Amino acid sequence: MREGREDVSPTTEDPVELANRKPDPYRHILVALDFTPHSSHALALAPARALELVRLHDSKLSLIHAVENSFYPDLGYDPLMIDPGEFAELDQQIHDQAVLRMEQLAKSLDYADVQHDVLWGTPKSAVLSYAEAQKVDLIVVGSHGRHGIAKLLGSTAVAIVHSARCDVFVVRLAE
Repeated sequence: MREGREDVSPTTEDPVELANRKPDPYRHILVALDFTPHSSHALALAPARALELVRLHDSKLSLIHAVENSFYPDLGYDPLMIDPGEFAELDQQIHDQAVLRMEQLAKSLDYADVQHDVLWGTPKSAVLSYAEAQKVDLIVVGSHGRHGIAKLLGSTAVAIVHSARCDVFVVRLAE
């Protein structure tokens, strides 16, 4: 049996009754945010869509953003003369800027129960881990609707849709 808002195991109930049953309200909605330059539309649209649902269901709202550690080669094997500490400092600056942006966004929303976090890790793993740990029952994520090679390589939204144990609402973002 899959964990989630409704039991999806086989049932002997009348299909018409099941189709007419009102689904359980969402209790905790998570919005995954991307602070890249092309995502400014997502910063406006995804939280706005989530706020509609949050108000409808009177649920908790969480906003998260993931910051990945920079990759740097083992300097013992690479002739580049780069201090790994510089990467750590840059990563921390990126994280600190994301925290500030997240605080500004949370304050700008007209909703009292907003939790916001900036997590370390890949976006997919950060969103999925957070959703599991916080018992999120809906994830709102933006999708750019890429085509061709970008679609072939996959995206965070697709990875979340295929791996989440809860509902996922994908907001189509303008290019």
